[in-house]
Amino acid sequence: MMHKKSKFKLTEYSDLNTNAVEIPYKGGKTSMVILLPNEMDGLEKLEAALTPSNFSDILKGLESTAVDLSLPRFKVEYDVNLKAVLEAMGVRDLFAREADLSGISGKKDLFVSAALHKSFVEVNEEGTEAAAATGMRIQLKTRVKSQPPFPFVVDHPFMFFIRSHDPDVILFAGSVRDI
Repeated sequence: MMHKKSKFKLTEYSDLNTNAVEIPYKGGKTSMVILLPNEMDGLEKLEAALTPSNFSDILKGLESTAVDLSLPRFKVEYDVNLKAVLEAMGVRDLFAREADLSGISGKKDLFVSAALHKSFVEVNEEGTEAAAATGMRIQLKTRVKSQPPFPFVVDHPFMFFIRSHDPDVILFAGSVRDI
């Protein structure tokens, strides 16, 4: 379990019966947003009800607060063969033996047999690593001493998002069910 006492952005979103904390990464261009249902078994309900609109409302409601954050170590991996998806979108010639990929090798003996995608997110005491080539660390900010920190204990299933701030897009999204 990772423990950090620091200033994080935090909000309670009663429409979805959830709390959210945003953990900034070094450099300030990316962050992780944790959505923790108030109910121990509330993850499925949260996943079903979350929309881009109310996710945007959650982000707008985040306010900087002293937080005592407890976050478990976790790793989420995802593998998918994109061939069927691409073919359903009309990309068929690429997978045919007659495909002309001579721009790659100068010869016409190439075709795409599979299109695979693999991603992962791992969080531990040292920070977060996302997608094999990207490493990020949690950035600690000055601790606020004027009030006791709000305890944010992630001890049951939750959703997480890794977002870029410029441009404002979600890079990864997932749920952790086994704590």
